[in-house]
Amino acid sequence: MVANIALRYPGEWFDLMIALVMGTVLLLFLGFVTGGFCCLWGLIGIIVMLLMVAVANSHLKETSVRVGDETAPVIHSLCMEASKKLGMEMPEVYLDASPEVNAYTRGLVTPVVVLHQGLLDKMDQGELRFVIGHEFGHIKLYHFAIRTMFEPRLLRVPLIVYLPLMVYRLLFLNGRMSRSMEHSADRAGLHACEDINSAVSCMIKLRTGKKEVDRKTVAKAVAGKFEIDEEEGFLSELLSTHPELADRIRELVEYSGNVRIGRPERG
Repeated sequence: MVANIALRYPGEWFDLMIALVMGTVLLLFLGFVTGGFCCLWGLIGIIVMLLMVAVANSHLKETSVRVGDETAPVIHSLCMEASKKLGMEMPEVYLDASPEVNAYTRGLVTPVVVLHQGLLDKMDQGELRFVIGHEFGHIKLYHFAIRTMFEPRLLRVPLIVYLPLMVYRLLFLNGRMSRSMEHSADRAGLHACEDINSAVSCMIKLRTGKKEVDRKTVAKAVAGKFEIDEEEGFLSELLSTHPELADRIRELVEYSGNVRIGRPERG
């Protein structure tokens, strides 16, 4: 069983506290300027968001296949294995037929994990273990509710009523706090797959879209000699929900060595 404290990226709690403090100050300021209207505005947005999450999850269960012993025995086995290693109950996991190479966790009270078919087609079992562990990490560390509240697809329709919360999301969740959560979830993924090479090759595939990554490329990445063009503007980098690939790999390799999980290769 893996303790939560071992998984949390050092900056995550700090980033969360900063986001809460600054978000509260912003809300109080807007409430004062608008005579309390902004608070009512935000409350309406939260109610709409709750309804949209319920509708989205209902649609998901109608259009996707729930992972089980009979419906998807291999994936079910990997999920059971990951939940056992992370010391948690296996959540509901669904398979989406979308060719998109993606996986996500959604939910406010009872989270569900969704794996896209495009992801299953591109990853080997070691890499799938990492992805599943990553998503389960978001659940174990209680990221899911915060992330769901600001999920982009749930903010498109109620744009006007949700504006105060969108400002909060843009300023805080799309920045340091989200990136810290991703680092923490990467650690959970490593514990699930127990192989730094599988974790790194998975991240490279997700970033580059390649179906195969050769061993030399993975070895160079683990050794800190991997280069990829990730030039972005300052604002794009500041508001990015995910760390840059080089930072993710570097942090996870260092963590792997510190906790002696995954047997990182030495360059």
